[in-house]
Amino acid sequence: MIIKSCKFYPFLIDSCCLRKGILLHLTGPDGRVATAEISPLPGYSTETLDEALQQLHKITKKLLTTWWTKQALHYLNGLGLCPSVYFGVESALLDLLEPPVNQLPCLKYALLFGSPEEILYRADEAYGEGHRRAKIKLGHFTPESALDLVKKLDDRFILRLDLNRKWKTEDTLAFCQNFPEDHFEYIEEPTSTPKDLIHFPYPYALDETLRDHKDLKPFLKSKNLKAFIIKPTMAYPFAHLLNLGPQVVLTSSFESHVGIAQIEKLIHRLGLSETYHGLDTLRYFEEKNDSLSCCEMETGVS
Repeated sequence: MIIKSCKFYPFLIDSCCLRKGILLHLTGPDGRVATAEISPLPGYSTETLDEALQQLHKITKKLLTTWWTKQALHYLNGLGLCPSVYFGVESALLDLLEPPVNQLPCLKYALLFGSPEEILYRADEAYGEGHRRAKIKLGHFTPESALDLVKKLDDRFILRLDLNRKWKTEDTLAFCQNFPEDHFEYIEEPTSTPKDLIHFPYPYALDETLRDHKDLKPFLKSKNLKAFIIKPTMAYPFAHLLNLGPQVVLTSSFESHVGIAQIEKLIHRLGLSETYHGLDTLRYFEEKNDSLSCCEMETGVS
């Protein structure tokens, strides 16, 4: 397959927080158009939006002159792409090479973060929508206030907690002693000291540690490591993390509905549709991404 045209431009994902991304449009030889999103998360991704845009300009000729097949996708490996660009480009190519058919909605848990009042408000909203699983981001709370909050939500949701490495090991252990050993599905990054995770006595999951540690063997020996939390926008490609044992959970990085759809397609392609994934970030956007606002046009080669 030869790509007939490649166009891309920045767009505004959410006017409230000024979250921006890039929309990529690839047109196949039959005229079908695949649209993907490339959205580095400011302050977290290794690349900026401008750097991603520069990469797209740099590889446009390659995209237009390569004979693309599923086997040829490995060529992307040699282009030195940053994660968000790699994820977006491969997603668009796959949509042209292997269009999804009759794709069922993915399982997802509700995402709860913010002040205690906002978390409780969002919890009521999510419960009313039918959610019975939720993840609460608790790293910015003291263990005492987190305990009070969790007890208010505990009877309505199966909970995953995310501490984002913000708590000391002793604080997390003291918090967990208030609950049975397997009370939570897992706790993401439960300690600020990663080496303490190897002997952590409660179910836990890795997120930031996956990006910071190339050698995961010590963690894989831990009987309580339950899941890998992977943000495709920030950690693509991640084939080396599949089939290592822990459950693979994909989560969004505050992309628009286009980026969320990319993650959903990836979930189905990887056979992960029986797992609850982190796809609830649109809840926190002002306009829910129902429409996309274009910024100043930057167009690729046609």
